[in-house]
This record gives sequence, structure tokens and C-alpha cells, in this order.
Amino acid sequence: MFFKSLFKKCCYIFVFVMLLLAFQRVAAQQHEPLKAKIDSNELDESQVPVLVNKIESYNFAIDRNRFLLQRSYDISAIELALPGLEKKVKGFKSRFEKNSSKMNLRSLNSSVILLAEVSENLSDYKTTLSGYAEELSKSNADLKKILKDQSLQVEVEDSTLKTQLRDILLEGKKLATEQLKTLTRINLLNSRISVAFLQTKNLASDMQYLSISKKINMWSREEAPLLKARPAEYEDSFFKIVGNAFQRSARIIKIYLSGKISVVMLSLFIFGVLTAWMISNMRRIKKMDDAVSILRQAKFLNRSVVVASLFAFFTYVPFLFGNPTMSMLHTIELLRLLTLCFLLPPFLTRHAKLLWFGLVGLWIFYAVDDILLDSAFGERWALFIAGILLLVLCVKVFRGKLHLFKDLEPSSGTKTLAVFTGILVILSLIFNLTGRLSLAKIFGVSGVQCLMLGITLKVFCNIVLEAIYIQTEAYQSSRFSDFINYKSLQHRLQRYLWVLASLVFFISFVRSMTLYDLLTTTTANFFYETRSIGSYKFTFASIAIFICIIWLSSIISSFISFFFGHEQAVTGGKRTGLNSMMLLIRLAIWTVGFLIAVAAAGIPIDKLSIMLGALGVGIGFGLQNIVNNLVSGVIIAFERPIQIGDQIEIGTKSGVVKEIGVRSSKIHSAEGSDIIVPNGDLLSQHLINWTMQNRSKRVEFTVGVPYSADVESVRQLIADTLAQNEKVLKLPKPLIILQDFGEYAVGVRTLIWVADLSVAGEVRTEAMIDVKKALAEAGIGLQIRPLS
Repeated sequence: MFFKSLFKKCCYIFVFVMLLLAFQRVAAQQHEPLKAKIDSNELDESQVPVLVNKIESYNFAIDRNRFLLQRSYDISAIELALPGLEKKVKGFKSRFEKNSSKMNLRSLNSSVILLAEVSENLSDYKTTLSGYAEELSKSNADLKKILKDQSLQVEVEDSTLKTQLRDILLEGKKLATEQLKTLTRINLLNSRISVAFLQTKNLASDMQYLSISKKINMWSREEAPLLKARPAEYEDSFFKIVGNAFQRSARIIKIYLSGKISVVMLSLFIFGVLTAWMISNMRRIKKMDDAVSILRQAKFLNRSVVVASLFAFFTYVPFLFGNPTMSMLHTIELLRLLTLCFLLPPFLTRHAKLLWFGLVGLWIFYAVDDILLDSAFGERWALFIAGILLLVLCVKVFRGKLHLFKDLEPSSGTKTLAVFTGILVILSLIFNLTGRLSLAKIFGVSGVQCLMLGITLKVFCNIVLEAIYIQTEAYQSSRFSDFINYKSLQHRLQRYLWVLASLVFFISFVRSMTLYDLLTTTTANFFYETRSIGSYKFTFASIAIFICIIWLSSIISSFISFFFGHEQAVTGGKRTGLNSMMLLIRLAIWTVGFLIAVAAAGIPIDKLSIMLGALGVGIGFGLQNIVNNLVSGVIIAFERPIQIGDQIEIGTKSGVVKEIGVRSSKIHSAEGSDIIVPNGDLLSQHLINWTMQNRSKRVEFTVGVPYSADVESVRQLIADTLAQNEKVLKLPKPLIILQDFGEYAVGVRTLIWVADLSVAGEVRTEAMIDVKKALAEAGIGLQIRPLS
């Protein structure tokens, strides 16, 4: 019994151990990699598609990453450009360490501008490389996940699957290695850029600090007073300093332009387009019969289109560069001065030519003096003499006893400009005498620049007006020339151009006074500083963007309105439905413009809903009529009860519809006046439209014949006479009826139809004359009241 129970317990223990081993084997099979040899014929059908799909997706991912590695992470251009930038930074640093005490404000400003260009390039490269590194790191992490996938470790007997699995692993490991190598290159390159960028920022900061220090110290005496200065106090001669300045300026211009290739190409493209446009217009005008009288108005363009275009190019191109170095700016100004010396002298009097070439010589001296790094004894006396000569020139211009221009209108601001320049020159002389050389040079250069810039802007504005005039004369029959009609826009264009010229003058003066950075910083702070009204936050920049986009929408709307040609429809007497389409397009432009302005200005939608809610309250209280007219305009655009060219009557007013606007419409009356009618009145009042179906109109007249006359003969005679008039419609036929029996005559009423109501009065008059003549020839006189 005991052995029996012991045997039973042993059996139970054996079964439990076997079950435990079985469970452990199943668990091991679930967690351990699949290393068993699998025959493809015995492979589970559900495992084959999974493995094949995974192989295909992994192959696609590896091929894609390889393609991106070869095409999207090309850093060869950065590797080629970086040594040059590092060399520039090293050169700036060495020159600053050696000559920082000798550098003046102009040289410091030029160096800061060039460093800003280098810093911008380095920042762009750094951003690009950081993006490359982030994308490449993510791609490499995804690739490592593929290589660690345990399903790729399966051993299969099928040769195709085995080859595919082996290729994935080999290609994946090879690609991962290449990615790591490229990532290492990118990181090393990024480190070099970071070091150069940091050096550039530190160097620019040191230069700006030194510039601020010199601006503060320049109000104190820098050198001995002019009358006490001695040649031995200066190391180098004036001519040696000038030679060094020219070499240094050439290097600065080369460095600056090397980073502005895109701006140079854009400016040359603009120059080519404008020059070709003006040459084409001039050739077209020279083929006209009245070419001599037309070209007499275009003085500068008639002298030389290419030179005038070059002059305009050198006037506006500095603003395309933004903030060029002073050496670059003076070079452009010198080229502009050469073109101006060709264009201007024929329009100057003999005495004005002497003043002009004297001013040219003074400008060249001041421009050369402005780029000098060191000072010299001869420079100070030359600066003093140049200031005296410039002051004498300003006095002669201010006295105004000499006529300066011939065939050109004198400018009203000439004397004001001369006084302003004279004040700057006097300050320059005082500062030079007291040993404040930096201030003397700044005020002297600013003075001659102001006088020269005033002449430049006068000529530039005249060339712009001449170009527009030539365009309108060359294409007199085109719609575009009508839109920019020179005669109607001349005074407005002059006003706009002089406002623009004043702004350019102010910016140029601030730049010559070395205050351009202060101006841009102050302007940026003013426009981009966050302000608040209650809980709403805004900036003046967002308001300016909103206003500009709305203004641009209005310009586009007016342009489209003009080119639909509604004025030709009115003058031609033709009915057209284009204005209704035009009205809808203008409303769409206004709506889209408003939405774009809201988005560009950054106005939140919830704030906009509050504004619309407030507007709704305003509509409820005081804007009912305005909204009524706006909605009525939309209804008129869709329903079209009237169209451009319609002859209508509304109340006591009548005329031809000239324009259907958003709020009101214009009616051109027979007396020549334009009647502004709100759109709400056109829908709410009784409206008579004479031309809604056609332009035909019925007119009538009555004649009185004696009782002794044969009435039937009179009717037939009138009918035959009207049948001979081609302007009287045959259908509907003229209607001749007896009106009444008067006291002295029988009234015969004649009703006729005219094809076009615009000539109805003329046709009625001709018909009455013909009828009277025919009755007289038949011996039938018109009955009148006998004399008592």
C-alpha cells in the first residue's frame, strides 16, 4: 500500500516536471530569436508575406536614405566658401588689433557693415548645417532600428530570401557608416563656423563699442587747432595717405561686392529692362510726324537715353544694397556725377556752368577726404580752403542774381538748400579750426553731399516724368497710356516724386552724418515695439502693413475698373454688362485684400469678431444707409436692373448710367453734369430704364390742318413723307391718327419710332420739317389762330 501510494506520487511529480519543461520550452521559443532552420515548403503561409513586405520596406528605406545622403547633404559649397570667410575674419581681426587707434568713424562703419555680411553668411551656413545634422541623425537612428530588427536574423533555406536578408544587412551597415562619416564632417564644419561666427560677433561688438567711443570723444578736441598745427606732428604726407586710402577702398569694395552678387544681378536686370523700355518708346516716337515737338519736352532723354538711364541707375541702386560701405557709396556717386556732367551742362547758363564744375571739384575732394584713415597737415588746410570755396558758392546761389538753368524750371527749394549747406560748411570750418577733425570732415562732406544730392534728385524726377510722358505719347491709343495720362497726372506725379525725393534726401543726409544705424534702430523699435490698448496688443508695423495692403487693393480695383472701359461705353452710347462683373470683381478684390491684410497684420480672429460685433452695433445705430447702399450695389450687380450706357430716369433726374459703384452710381445728364445717386435709391424708387431691352424710342408731333382739307389725303401724304426718311423705323410702322377737333384746326398726331434714342430729337426735327414741306407743296397750309 505504501509503495503504491509512493509510486502514484512519483508519477504525479514526473508529469508536473514534464509540463514545467514544456512550458519553459514554449516561453523560450517565444522570446529567443528565431534560429531554427525553416524549410520554405514548411513555412507558415502567414509568415511569408510579413517577411517579404518587411524586406521590401527596408530596401525602400535604405535606398531613400542613400539617395538623400548623396543629394541632400552636399556640403562641398560650404567647405569651399568657409576658408575665405575665415580668412576675412582673421584679416579684420589683425587690422583691428594693429590700427584700431587710427581708425575713424567711416572706416569703423565700413568694417562693421562688412562683418555683418560675413556674419549673415556664417549664420546661414550654421542654420543649414544644423538642419543637415538633425535630419541625418534621425535617419541614422531609423537605420539602426532596421539593423537591430530580430526578424532579419532568421536563417532560411530559400536562397532568394537568404540573399535579400544578407544584402539588407550589408547595405544597411555600409550606409550607417557613410552617414556617420558625413555627420562627423558636418559637425566639424559646424564647429568651425561657430568659432568664426563667435569671432565675428565679438569683433563687430568691439568695433561698435569703439565707434560709440569715438562719437562721444569727437566733440572734444582731437588734434591741435589748425592755426597752431605743425607738419612735424603728422607722420605721413597727404599724398601717401590718399594712396593708402585708395588701395584700402578697392579691397573694401571687392569684399563687399563678393557677398552681393544677387543684388548686382538684380540691379543690372532692372537697368536693362528700363533702358530697353525707354529706347523702344524713343524709337517709336521718332517715326511719328510730330516727333520734334514731342521730343522737345523730353530734354534729358532726347540728349541720351542710355546715359539718362545710367544716371537713374546710379541714383536708385544704393538703396537696393541697403547699407553700403562709404567707399562703395562714393564710387557709385562718382559714376553718377560723371553721367550728370554729360546731361546737365547744356541746360545751364554760362555762369551756372562755372559754379557746377566748381561744385564737382569740391565734391571729389570731400569724397576722397572722407575715406582717409589718417590725417595729414596738408589735408587740414585743404579741408579749410575747400570749406571757404563751398561757402562762397552757397552765398552766390542764395543771392540768386544769376540765372542757373535754361529750358528747365527753377526749383523753389534752391535757396533753402543753399542756406542749409552753408550752415553745415560753417560748422565744418569751426570744427577744423578748433581741432575737431572728425566733426569737420563729417559736416563738410554732409554739406557738399546735400547740395549735390539736391541737383541729382531734381534731374532724376525730371527723367522719371519724361519717361512717363514718352510712354503716353508713344502709345496714345492704348488703354494703359490713358490710365497714366501724363497731362492729368503730371502735377500729382511731381508731388509724389518730390515727397519721395525729400525722403531720399533725409536718408542720405543721415547716412553721411554716420547716424544711419541709429535711424534704423530707432525706426525698428518704433514700428516693432509691442503696444496695447486694454487687452489688445499691436505694433505700428502691423498697422502699416494693414494700411498698405488695403491701399494696394484699392489701386488694383481702380486699375481693373479703368481697363473694363466703362467710360468708352458711356461716350459711345453702347449698353454693356461688364460693369456688373467689374463691380463683383472689385468687391472680391476688396474682400480678399481685407482678409490678407488681417492675416498679414497678425490680427487674431477673435479680435476681428469683436470688431465686427462692434461694427454691427454701429450699423444698427448710424450706418443703416451706408450698409443699405452697399447691399443694394451687390443686388444691382446680380439683378442688373441697370447697366452701363442705360438711359434712365429716376425721380426728376435723367441721364446715361456712367458707373455703377459699390456704394453709389454715376449718371451723366444731358446738361453735362454727373449725378451721384445712392444705390439704395435705385432700388427703392420708381426707375425708368429706356434701354433695358433696346435703344429704340417713340417720338411724336402734332400738326393742325384746316377743316377744309381732306384728312385722308393729309394722313397719306404724311405717311409717304415719313417712308422716305431712312432714320424712321419701318417696324413698328409710323402711326398717324386724328388727335382732336380744335377750334380752328383738325389735330393730326404722328407717332414714329427711332432706332437710337440718342438721335431721337434730331430725327423728330427732320420729320417735322419734311412733313411741313410736303404739306406746303400739296397746297395744304398749317392752320393757325387768325388775328383778331
